[in-house]
Amino acid sequence: MTWYAPSWGRSLGAGIGLIGALGATPAVAQNVGDSFVVPNLPIDYDRGRNTGVLDRSRPEFDALGLKLGGFTLFPRVETAFGYEDNVYQTPSNRKADASATVAPSARLTSTWSRHSLTLEGGADIKRFLTETRRNQDSWRVAGTGRYDVGGQITVSGSARTERATEPPTSAAYPSAAAAASQYQSTQLQANAGYSAGRLRLQGGFTFAALAFEDVLTFGNGIISQSNRNSHTKSGSGRVEYAISPDTSVFVQSSYDRIDYARPLATGIPNRSSDTFRALGGATFDLSTLLRGSLGVGYIRRRYDAALYRPIGGITAEARVEYFPTALTTVTLTGRRLIEDASFFNSGGFVNTTVALRMDHELLRYFLLNAQVGYEHDTFKGTNATLDIVRASAGARYVLTRVFGVGGSVLHDLRSAHGTGSGPSYHETRVLLSIVAQR
Repeated sequence: MTWYAPSWGRSLGAGIGLIGALGATPAVAQNVGDSFVVPNLPIDYDRGRNTGVLDRSRPEFDALGLKLGGFTLFPRVETAFGYEDNVYQTPSNRKADASATVAPSARLTSTWSRHSLTLEGGADIKRFLTETRRNQDSWRVAGTGRYDVGGQITVSGSARTERATEPPTSAAYPSAAAAASQYQSTQLQANAGYSAGRLRLQGGFTFAALAFEDVLTFGNGIISQSNRNSHTKSGSGRVEYAISPDTSVFVQSSYDRIDYARPLATGIPNRSSDTFRALGGATFDLSTLLRGSLGVGYIRRRYDAALYRPIGGITAEARVEYFPTALTTVTLTGRRLIEDASFFNSGGFVNTTVALRMDHELLRYFLLNAQVGYEHDTFKGTNATLDIVRASAGARYVLTRVFGVGGSVLHDLRSAHGTGSGPSYHETRVLLSIVAQR
């Protein structure tokens, strides 16, 4: 039996084209459980047996791009108009405001018969009408390449640097900040794979650097976030075995080393640590039914400083897509990890997230979506816990191959309990977007 390799390149390309044409709003969208560091060895499960609503190719609506020799350039500009009823995410004295976001971007993709190279860049510029302290300026530059060694060996790598904005629902967000919390993230990744028959071996390495900017308080003071700056080195390995054309089992392990640049405070060491994670599970792609991956294992984080107690326990990662009809995709995701805390009396917290999303193709050029997500954070060594619920609904409509519009309504509910867990609040946002692409 030959290895049934996932076909991520085909699915991802179609999804990107559709999202651009239908006016998605990645500049302002955040998911429950977002992480600062992208996993260096994501789990693949697509064997080409099912096609999700966002994966489906729509040649009549896909951007054509501009041919530049062996490359194709896809320029795009998205404009979003929004309204937020709690701009500063406060439990009382809520302030509402309108905003506008302009997000130009471009993607340059090779059209070679072997190997591949993609370069991309963009910016997200958000301006509020009156509450200008919440203005945001973000940008990103990235490159991804694949080298076809030949036969059963694959080698790929990527580099990315961006100025991004931290979601206010984050457990580490500075609650006294009036301005948006922004940071510089730089990541380098290298992956390699080998497949023979039913067996596939994969390995990956990631280096990530985070640098957080100072933020302005409501009293016009300055909060220094330099004690959050860190370097992370991550290595992962996976062994996967196909027990049938549509199902395989795997075991994988990873090791992360996090080093903080500065002490947490004068005389208080920071949370530099080592983390080991082992996971075992299965990937599957069952025709006309479902596809996905499920994994369960053990994770343990040990801190250099004796001030912080080690944290260990069950870890999990899951993503399952269900296809009740050819026009509807239901996606369930979940994970359980350990993250670093943001206040002095805790080393870290256990982060558990789950989300359910539905995408429906009402018409070939008109898509509907709805999502609800839940996050629970338990801070070790304290009585602090945090619960986050996020719900959203939206629609995307293609006007022409060049223009599309979209709209969405999002609601966040943050419930904090115990000392140091931050504020509790709720916020509703309404977004309308227009996208133009070539």
